[in-house]
Parts: sequence; C-alpha cells; structure tokens
Amino acid sequence: MTIKNILSFILVFALLGLSACSDFVDDFQEDPNNASDAPIAAVLNAAFVGTIIAHEGEDARLACMWSRQFTGADRQYAALEVYGVNAENFDWDKYYLVAENSKIVIEKSAETNDRLASGIAKTLQAHSYGMVASMWGDIPFREANDFLNFPDPNYDPQAQVYSDVQALLDGALTDLNGATGGAVAGTDFYFGGNPVKWSQVASTLKARYALHLGDYATAISAAEKGVMSSADDWIIPHTTGAYNQDQNIYYSFGQSDREGYMTAANAYLPAILDPANAAYRGNAKTDEAARFAAAFTGGEGTYDLNYDGMWSATSPFPLVTAIENQLILAEAKWRGNSDPDAALTHLNNARAILAAQFPAGKYEAYTLADFDTGGIAARQGLSRNDALLYEILEEKYVSLMGQMEVFNDVRRTDNFLGLPPTSGSQLPQRFLYPQSELDANVNAPDPIPGVFEETPINK
Repeated sequence: MTIKNILSFILVFALLGLSACSDFVDDFQEDPNNASDAPIAAVLNAAFVGTIIAHEGEDARLACMWSRQFTGADRQYAALEVYGVNAENFDWDKYYLVAENSKIVIEKSAETNDRLASGIAKTLQAHSYGMVASMWGDIPFREANDFLNFPDPNYDPQAQVYSDVQALLDGALTDLNGATGGAVAGTDFYFGGNPVKWSQVASTLKARYALHLGDYATAISAAEKGVMSSADDWIIPHTTGAYNQDQNIYYSFGQSDREGYMTAANAYLPAILDPANAAYRGNAKTDEAARFAAAFTGGEGTYDLNYDGMWSATSPFPLVTAIENQLILAEAKWRGNSDPDAALTHLNNARAILAAQFPAGKYEAYTLADFDTGGIAARQGLSRNDALLYEILEEKYVSLMGQMEVFNDVRRTDNFLGLPPTSGSQLPQRFLYPQSELDANVNAPDPIPGVFEETPINK
C-alpha cells in the first residue's frame, strides 16, 4: 500500500477509542479477520499509521501548547491553554494499539525469521511505550495488551518501563544488524526496509530515553550510533496533502477541521524567532528570519502557524532527526562529561544542519568566547558554561517545534529556559490518566496524580 492509501485509515484509528484495558485484543484473537491472522505487512502498516496518529496529532498539539510554542485560542482549546483539563481530555489507546500491532508483527516474524520486520516492530513498540511513560509516568507495560491473562494490568514503575524500553531497543538493534529485505520491505514508506536507517533511529531513541533518566553515558554511546544526517531522518511523508488521506495533521486540524482553535498568538516560540520582537534570539552569527517565516505568520500578539510553510498540507513531520541526535550529544557531553568543547562541537553540527535547511538564514559556528559575559550568546546571570547549556536547550526547543519531546525537555530540565506559565505559577508536569482507563482498570493509581504533579523520574 502507498502512504496515500494507508493514511486513508487515519480516521478509523483515531475513532477506535480502545483503552489499554479494553477487550479489543480478545477480538483480535478470536476474529480471523483481525490483525493476529492478517498478513504481517498489513499489521505493520497498522503500526506505521498508528504512530502517525499518536505523534502528530492531539497529544503533540497539547504538549506544545503547554510548552508555549502554540496558543489555545477558541472553544475547548482556550481552556487547555490555561490548563483547564480533566481525565476526559486524554487517551492513550493509540499508543497501546501501535504496541499491540507491533507485538503481533514480532510474533509473526519469529515464525519466518524475518529479522527486518522484527527489528522495525520492536523500534515502533519501544517508541510508543517510551512516550507513554514519559507523558504519564507509571503505566501498564509488562501485563499490558494481554487481557486474557491480565484483564486489569498492573502499573509498572516509570523507571522500570524505561529499562524495558531500552531492552526492546537493544533487541531491535540485534535484529536489524545484518537484516535483509523481507515481507515488509515494500510496505515501509519511511525507509523502504533499510535496516541501517532503522538502526540509527533505534539508537537515537535509546539516547533520547537515556537522557530522560539522566543516564548521560548511555545517551552518548547510543547517539554516536544514531541519526547523523538529515537524509536519514525519520519523518512522516505527506506527499499529496489530500484530506483524510495523507494530509499533514497540523494542517488538517488548523485549516480543514478546527480553524482558529489553536494559533500562536502570545506564544513564546514565535517571539524568540521573530526579528521584530524584543525577545528575538538572533545575534551577529544567527539570523532566524527565514525559519520564523517558514513556521509562523503575523507579529507580536497575532502570531499564527504558517499553513503555507512548515505546516502546509504536504509538509513532512519529523519523528527522529539528526538535529535532535546532535543536541542530545551536546547536552549529554556537557552534563555527563563536563566537556563544553565537545558540547559546542555538536551544537555547531546542529547549526550546520540548520544552515542547509534555511539557506536564507545564518547559523555560523559559535566559539566558547561567544558565551562569555558580553559575548553575542551570553545570558545575563549565567556563566559561560551555563549560557552554552541554555543555547543547547533553546536550540532543541526551537528545532523540535511541534513535537512532543519538547514537553519532555521542559519538564526534565525544571524549565531551565524559564517559559512563563499561561495561568498561575506552574507549568503542567504530566498528562492525566484517561477516564476510560480509570473506569476500566481496578489497578489504576489511587490517589490519581494531578496535572501539576511531577512524574517519578522528574521528582
């Protein structure tokens, strides 16, 4: 199937409403028309599409609004903007559906020794579980998606889930090492069944999740095997931009479905990219005018997403990129190795990628002296090394715009960038457990953590 045909099922997946503790897997096991008896390529397609829904849709918008990249402006989004949420606003079904379809692929691939399919599926499964753990904290993992044996799965500690996710990624890397084309190679609309590119993605995911835990040695080791070139980025293609087929989901929401619900008015991100704004982050070596014009329209107080630019109907959407990988290396070497020189090298590598992406802009290499007091990248009240860390984190905040990982960085760094809340004095610290889960699983947390309660690894 092509990406166009695959994405025609997006609405179906979005409306499934399947809880982590529902009985949908029983149907899979009993109904010969469902995924357990479907061809392995078809089940992997379902996992591919589910990944798009999970990481480019509603959760990404909310995470980025709470990270002050976008603004909730109308109807329920005006309430979300000021943290007016309850458990009904959340679901994690889509992640568990990706994990379940991936598990079926892993089981099926073992029967035929299809290491490529197994490695890809383990990567997708780890990606989903890792993001659920990052957003919600303790979650069902070891007993999840096994409803015949565990109708009310227990919750695993967040740190344990991260450890299990790393094991999944290690298994993926083992499978992908030397894997050749199999039944799914022609189905893979991301990398065409290229095991090397999937290995790089799995390595960057290992680095991402190690960084969440402050395990800088693992983050460095994994990232050094990760995505190094933009040509190897894991991105979602939106080739034709046709509605309900392969249209960019940000565009679909902002132009086709809920125009005006979410803008960027008064958001922090466009302000620091706009050369006309007093908060502009540019300097003698950095010209953000081109990136600002690609991402946003309007001026202070009236910013909106540029639906003819970065958020157009045909714009690809990034999941794992070389820029993220370089900035993981920069931060991990700064924190873990106390090595500002190495950190600066990776920051400059990221800037070189930006220079290629935005040739009308300017991203010249920094020197450490630029971060000294009075330097072009200095920060008031911060030492040279802390100003360098600020630049690394701010660059990642900007470069990963629209992605859920931005919200993870804001929380795990204790809001080092100083993003101002839109209401009160605190930024949200987690997604709420879905109401469907609270209603269905007797093992759901009690008491239920609130939106401002940090997840265990961030306490």
